Amino acid sequence: MEKHSRSPTAVVLSALEETAWLFNLRGDDISYNPVFFSYALLTTSDISLFVDRNRLSTEALQSLSAQCPGPLCVQVEEYDQVQASVQAYAQGDVRVWIGTEYTTYGLYGVIPQDKLVESSYSPVMTTKAVKNAKEQTLLRAAHVRDAVAVIQYLLWLEKNVPKGLVDEFSGARYVDKLRREKEHCRGASFETISASGLNAALAHYSPSNVSSRKLSMDEMYLSDSGGQYLDGTTDITRTVHWGEPTPFQKEAYTRVLMGNIDLARLVFPSETSGRVVEAFARRALWEVGLNYGHGTGHGIGNFLSVHEWPVGFQSNNMPLVKGMFTSIEPGYYQEGEFGIRIEDVALVVEAQTKHGAGEKAYLTFEVVSLVPYDRNLINISFLSEDQIQYLNTYYETIRQRVGPELQRRQLEEEYEWLRRNTQPFSRGTLVAASLGTLAITSLVSTLLPDRQA
Repeated sequence: MEKHSRSPTAVVLSALEETAWLFNLRGDDISYNPVFFSYALLTTSDISLFVDRNRLSTEALQSLSAQCPGPLCVQVEEYDQVQASVQAYAQGDVRVWIGTEYTTYGLYGVIPQDKLVESSYSPVMTTKAVKNAKEQTLLRAAHVRDAVAVIQYLLWLEKNVPKGLVDEFSGARYVDKLRREKEHCRGASFETISASGLNAALAHYSPSNVSSRKLSMDEMYLSDSGGQYLDGTTDITRTVHWGEPTPFQKEAYTRVLMGNIDLARLVFPSETSGRVVEAFARRALWEVGLNYGHGTGHGIGNFLSVHEWPVGFQSNNMPLVKGMFTSIEPGYYQEGEFGIRIEDVALVVEAQTKHGAGEKAYLTFEVVSLVPYDRNLINISFLSEDQIQYLNTYYETIRQRVGPELQRRQLEEEYEWLRRNTQPFSRGTLVAASLGTLAITSLVSTLLPDRQA
């Protein structure tokens, strides 16, 4: 406020995640989002939180009053008094700063135009968008535990789908259950998307007892799910096929993966707009006339909203800077047949470049989601050497970070699954994956007729 050119004397906060983050409180007023109905008015002399006092725990009240009396003392006011309080404050010689993207019209309307200081987002929203070192550590830790749940789920599917025992709805409930069993988990971060076959072509389909399809060895399956942990919010999508995917399905999947990799390993100047780099996630699809009709990513919170603005790859998002977390989630959807999405959460970090960055740093992404992709759907012949090297490095990171956690929990079967599914890729992998054991035997006999198979 002091650094602003118009020297605002107050900030009004309307977004629920702003007040939750600023006061370090969480609630359960909105499904899947640990926020609570509230407003805040921050002036140069007072801090007012407008909330139903009866909803506050004893610990929360003690936290808010810990600095009383003093400049950081929080005055708890009744929720329905916010409009009158803002209106009364605005009668003085003041200037009130609001973020227009989130301020309610009811509050905007009681502040005289000549006393408004407007920006797209409040200073709380823009500060919250850049995670500090502690927040980054917490989010990384949450993703390790989350990876354990997703790996358990993928292994369970491999065992039970061939038996005809899983439908979309029961699958969604089971992965939610696996997460709830993990330390610090407080539930799902959104309604789980569990979609098989043609349902997966609907990008945001969620199953019910009425619409649920049986999962099949002959169809692709898309699982988009996430958890709310005390130390972080997660969101991850994996698409799998347990049978024999068609060549087109493998190509489409591989090109989606290429887009995910190309954006994740991109190096770009600090404060580049996400809209500028978003096309890298689509390029491999565009090259063959394919595309997807949704955004490429969104910000994510520390035990807050799973879609956290203003971070992402749209034109009205903030420029990308070090410390932001965003999802990277290209996809492809063949109407009436199948859908593919590969989603990871990534941290914006400083890149190590050959030449010095000068005054402006160069950035890249560090993927913190830690679950391998479906080897059965990857046609490695489409991947460049750089993409293969990236994939192998990522898989080594998964082994190093998730492997010990699986062993600590004595999940030996899941650990072996992880080892199998993070084996390094090479051009030799293409032969084994594409031809199979019998085909390789025939090939050897043809090329080396004197050699006994």
